[in-house]
Amino acid sequence: MAQGKRIGIIYSYNEDWIGGAYYIQNLIRSLNYLPKKEQFQLHILTSDKQGFEELKKVTGYPKMKFVSEIIRFNKVEGFINKVSFKIFKNKFISKKIQLNWLFPLFDVPTHLKHVSDLVFWVPDLQEKFLPDFFSAEDVKMRHERYLKMIELNHKIVFSSQSALDDFKTFYPDSKNEKKVLQFAVIHPALIEEDIKSVKERYGITGDYFFSPNQFWQHKNHISIIKAVKILKDKGVAVKIVFTGKEYDYRNPDYTTNLKRKVIDYQLENEILFLGFIDRIDQLVLMKNAQAVIQPSLFEGWSTVVEDAKALNQTLIVSNISVHKEQLGDKGYFFNPNDASDLAHKIDEVISNSMNKLKYDLDYSENIKNFAIKLKMLTNNN
Repeated sequence: MAQGKRIGIIYSYNEDWIGGAYYIQNLIRSLNYLPKKEQFQLHILTSDKQGFEELKKVTGYPKMKFVSEIIRFNKVEGFINKVSFKIFKNKFISKKIQLNWLFPLFDVPTHLKHVSDLVFWVPDLQEKFLPDFFSAEDVKMRHERYLKMIELNHKIVFSSQSALDDFKTFYPDSKNEKKVLQFAVIHPALIEEDIKSVKERYGITGDYFFSPNQFWQHKNHISIIKAVKILKDKGVAVKIVFTGKEYDYRNPDYTTNLKRKVIDYQLENEILFLGFIDRIDQLVLMKNAQAVIQPSLFEGWSTVVEDAKALNQTLIVSNISVHKEQLGDKGYFFNPNDASDLAHKIDEVISNSMNKLKYDLDYSENIKNFAIKLKMLTNNN
C-alpha cells in the first residue's frame, strides 16, 4: 500500500512554465479530498527548502516531508571520501535518496536510477504537430527522450487520453505500462467583493472577456486580436484582458509583435495586457469575466480550462481534441485558425448573456477522482 512506501514527488517553481508548478500544487491539494485514513506521506524532492515551505502553505496538505535533491556530506564524510578516492579510486561513503516511487520524470538522472518505481510524465506531444514552433534541437531532444522512456520501460503517465492516443500513433511499439491522469484544480475561497478592487488595481473598466495564458506562440493570442478587430468593425464593443508571462524563449519577439498588431488595428482601448499577475487576482478576474477564452492550437490538458470549469464559468475554446475531452458539450467551440468563427462565438455570448452556456457540473467530483487515481497510481494498480 502507498502508506508503506516512500512516495516521491518532484517539485520546482518556475514562472517560465508556471503550468508545471500548478500541476504539482493541484496534485497535492487533491489529496486533502481523500478520507484522512487514506491520506499518505509525500516526500517532496526539491533543491529549495523555502519553496517546499511555500508548497506546504499553498497546498495545506499535512503529510509532506522535504527531501533535498542535492546529496550532501558533512566535513568528516567529505574528508573520508576524498582520501579513499585518492588511494582506492572509489568513495568509501555513499548516500542514496531513499524513495520507492517517484513522479513526474522526463528522464532518469544517475542519482535516481536506484528508485524501484519510476514514473515518467508526458503532458503532450506538441512538437509532432507544430514542429515549426520548436528548434530542430528541441524536436530531436524530445524524440530521443521518448525513445529512452521506451527503452527503460518504466510506467508513463499522460495528462489526457488525447496525449496517450498521440503517443501510440508515433510510438506504436512501446511496451511501457501507460496511464492517463487528468488533473483537476483546487482554488482558495474567493471573495465576490474583491472584483471591484482588483479591476481598479489593473485599470479595468466595464465588462470584459478573459484570456490567461503564458505568451507562447502556440497559445494563439493573435486569433483573439483578429476577432476583436472583426467585431469592432461591425460595431460590436468588446474588451479583452490578457494575463500571463510575456516571454517565449522559442520566439522572443512574440509578445512585442502582438502588441504591435494591437496598435496597427487601433485596439488599444479594447485589449489590455496585464503580464504575470497574482494568482488570486487572476482567479477573481476569471470568475467575473463575461467568458474565458482559450484559443490554443495545442494543449496536453489545459489548466485555463480547468480553472474556468472549477469556477463554473463560460468557456470559448478552440476545437482541438483535448478541449473536447475536457469540456464535453459544456463550451463554445471554434476553429482556432478562423478568427471570424471566434468573433461569432464572442458575439453569441454577448447577445445571450442571461442564458449563456456554463460549466454547471459539480467540480468537486473531478477533484476527488483526481486524488483517487493518483492514489491508485502510487499503489501500482
